[in-house]
Amino acid sequence: MTLGERLDKVPVGLRKWIVGAFGLIVFGGTVVGIFLYFYLTSRLSYPERNVLYRTNETVTQYASSSYHNDRSSIASISEGSLIGGESMQAGESDVRVKAIMCTSKRREKGDIDEYELLNMTYQKVAQASTKSEKSRAVFDISRSNYIQNVAGFIDPRAATEEIKLITLETAPEIARSVDADTYIIEDASQKPVWRYRLTDGRRYFGLLGDKYRYSTRQYEMEGGGSKLIYHSAETGLFGIMPQGSNFYMFKEIPGYIESAQNYFSEVKDSSEVYSFKISQYWDAFPWRILNGGYVLSDSKGAIAKIAFEDFWFNYADDCVYWYYLDLNGDGKIDDTTEVIGKVLFSKTESKAASEAGAKDASYTINYSFMAGFNVKNAMNEFVLCGDIEAMMPDQIFDGFGQHSYLGLVEEKRDDIMLYLDKTVENLDRAIKEDDTLGFKTSILRLLLYAKRPYVSELAKKLSEKAAPAANPAPAPPPATGVTR
Repeated sequence: MTLGERLDKVPVGLRKWIVGAFGLIVFGGTVVGIFLYFYLTSRLSYPERNVLYRTNETVTQYASSSYHNDRSSIASISEGSLIGGESMQAGESDVRVKAIMCTSKRREKGDIDEYELLNMTYQKVAQASTKSEKSRAVFDISRSNYIQNVAGFIDPRAATEEIKLITLETAPEIARSVDADTYIIEDASQKPVWRYRLTDGRRYFGLLGDKYRYSTRQYEMEGGGSKLIYHSAETGLFGIMPQGSNFYMFKEIPGYIESAQNYFSEVKDSSEVYSFKISQYWDAFPWRILNGGYVLSDSKGAIAKIAFEDFWFNYADDCVYWYYLDLNGDGKIDDTTEVIGKVLFSKTESKAASEAGAKDASYTINYSFMAGFNVKNAMNEFVLCGDIEAMMPDQIFDGFGQHSYLGLVEEKRDDIMLYLDKTVENLDRAIKEDDTLGFKTSILRLLLYAKRPYVSELAKKLSEKAAPAANPAPAPPPATGVTR
């Protein structure tokens, strides 16, 4: 029996109902599909509440750039409505634009590296500049790059600069590690005093560039000796995917062979309370950026957490960074009551950058620094968020678009902190990816708010004078003068 013969046996009324239902399904499905398409693809604005500071940054990424170098940025920073003291109605979005508070400028291109911080009348209040020179020695296979960075504050009225910091760095292109020495200009003698050394470990002997930095060591220099403050090293092997780190205070992280020997010989680390771990976890749903965030923990449990929230629909490439702190000291993070801040990161490419064949990419980034659960303590918790970032040096270094955008967020937070409090520690924060001068204050403040019982013991040990080490770090060349 053919299909036509079978249809002839179906009553006419039923056939009309079938045709009508089919037409209704097709028409209704088309309408629903159109509305669903517009609903899912429409660009919405993420709700901003209790904004402390808002930053609008215009970035130019040069075609020769291989990582986060070779770029320039101009960032305008303004106060949010929470700082301005304005009340808001329930459900109202805090998107009002306030007057510009300050402006930061960065230029990193080739051998040029400059930083400027301007006040609301566009007068410079702080600046830093770098002089870089490649080694021309015939037998220098590693091609060392000698770098000097000078930073200081500027009096806008007198148009004079007071030098506060000098950083000297010898960075071979082929090396396992690179040392950067920080000098502080004494107020009395106006002479540079060697205070800290920051050593960055590189994978693959640096043959693939500083993109694959995997460890950070900080030494304190005083009295002719050196003392290791901390050693942070990534736990992964290749440095390609997002990963966590081990973080030890006052001692080197044991290598794989030493760890295996200690395990089989049942040797326990006597400094367990001073060892921390940064754990990276995956973004289960959605999995657009893979990296779900980082958790900082000690032997008691979680101390702090930075969670990344991204979206499949409506908010394009926006990402929200949530900061949590164990405020009751129980070693667990309450995602509701222990959030101390969040940052909305919104990136918009310009039309020229999206065109085929464009040499340099230009785009705009908006940052909204928002308060956490306790709005009354928002300013203190804004600083605590920076302390969490200081405890993740390896992850911040990878946060310039490689594994996240944490490095860019930390960069803008440092600009705000420098403008609000013009100290040498905050100046050091603003011009470096790693926090050196203010690290002691950051870790002690973080552990104090996390109610860790060993914070007093750690503070006492951090204040001890550095004794000459058995194998002290070699002294750098003396910074006897300032070259501008």
